[in-house]
Amino acid sequence: MCHQQIKIEEDAEKNVSVLLDGDEHDISFIDPPTMPDTPNDDVMDGDAFVVVYSITERSSFEKAVDILFKLREKGCTMNKTVILVGNKSDLVRTRDIAADEAKSVACSYECKFIETSAAINHQVDELLVGIVTQIRLKTQRQIEMSNFTTDTTRNNRQLNKRMSFSGSGRKAKGILSKLMGKGKIKSQSCGNLHVL
Repeated sequence: MCHQQIKIEEDAEKNVSVLLDGDEHDISFIDPPTMPDTPNDDVMDGDAFVVVYSITERSSFEKAVDILFKLREKGCTMNKTVILVGNKSDLVRTRDIAADEAKSVACSYECKFIETSAAINHQVDELLVGIVTQIRLKTQRQIEMSNFTTDTTRNNRQLNKRMSFSGSGRKAKGILSKLMGKGKIKSQSCGNLHVL
């Protein structure tokens, strides 16, 4: 007889498969019981952070804001997908956090925002597709940034040889504008999970 020691993990892990544009993506959700004061590498290794609060509990919203603060301190909001999720949107009469308040917080922490109801499956599919879309977009932006850095290094070498700086400055500015976006567009799109 073989005995196995089974360790019950504190983190609950759930797997979901999402089909997007003909490609199947497996998402693993790891739900730590609490967010550590100093997030460790295990917590930071994910491709995305989905920070969930209850729209009926102010204390859960405040904890979510604390988590967003920690993620921003670690630089995660620039490199990784971060989505603030207000759950229990079906409980309108007991709502304690207005959607506009939560959206404003999401915009200030440079992350996305959506309200869902797991109980009635409202906007859950939109959230799952949004997670995959945001990971794709962030990955694509990182590739473009690394290509831009490589191209810039190559262009700088060529420019130094030719000593001509006129057209490249405009080109670099145009590329940076595309990659970085405009602040106004960013704040308007924090509720749109299909754009950065």
